[in-house]
Amino acid sequence: MKKILLTTVMMVIALTVNAQTGVCAYILDASGTPTNIRNAPNGKVVQTLSDVDGGNVVELLEVKSNWWKIAPEVEVCGDVDDESLQLKGSKTGYWVHYSVLGFGISGDPENVLRETPSSKAKPLKLEPGYLFEVGLRPLEIRGKWIKVITTDKRHTGWMPIDRICDNPLTTCP
Repeated sequence: MKKILLTTVMMVIALTVNAQTGVCAYILDASGTPTNIRNAPNGKVVQTLSDVDGGNVVELLEVKSNWWKIAPEVEVCGDVDDESLQLKGSKTGYWVHYSVLGFGISGDPENVLRETPSSKAKPLKLEPGYLFEVGLRPLEIRGKWIKVITTDKRHTGWMPIDRICDNPLTTCP
């Protein structure tokens, strides 16, 4: 009985890790060159994305050693009609490094970043308005919480997933 229960628990954990996160981020690549989309973490470049239309929004599926697997459909946000782009060229998925992904904070930024993934955890002490001035990059997801690092790499903390603003062109309410 214990062996069956352990196997069932391990299967549930595996399914949870591989399930889609429902978290989106935009490409925030400061290099000035098109962003490389790879077929595996640090793998072969299968496609590139440029940021000429305002922003590309991707869905984050899973993370492996600072590399995010993304959904094959990319939302292209611009001034006219939003479009989508279908990624091609890989049978093993599409991967980008966390350092080219970003998002902002929705709502009041006070006390949103915490030391651990819990609303009871101690909030990080940040300057007023700081989180509106810098972007955030995704590091890890645990349940309904996401671990982030500021784009200036000064702060790392946890925030609720529902506080993400994944619109590269506007601030979220």
